[in-house]
Amino acid sequence: ALGARWLEDRFIPAVTEPVRLHVAAKRYLCAVDSTYFSRLSEPSRVSLRLQGGPMDTAEVTAFEASPFYKDALQLRTYDDTGKIEGLKTHTVAEFAEVIAACTT
Repeated sequence: ALGARWLEDRFIPAVTEPVRLHVAAKRYLCAVDSTYFSRLSEPSRVSLRLQGGPMDTAEVTAFEASPFYKDALQLRTYDDTGKIEGLKTHTVAEFAEVIAACTT
């Protein structure tokens, strides 16, 4: 939530909303994907419990009603993949044009 609030003054909703929904995306994935929980680190499992655990059916339906839910799931996937030790990633400079296009 803190990251999304900081971003709101600088970026368009297509950037800020998936960030705002980051925890909800984890809760959603744990509810709809039986293998997702097993892939979480122990600290992420602890935080999941503190964040309310997997979503219930009503929460899943509400999350899927968000226009940015698919983007939030993609961001969650990027975040999970970014935790792979030794993974080669692009530099921030390589995204400069895209970042500039998303600013307010």
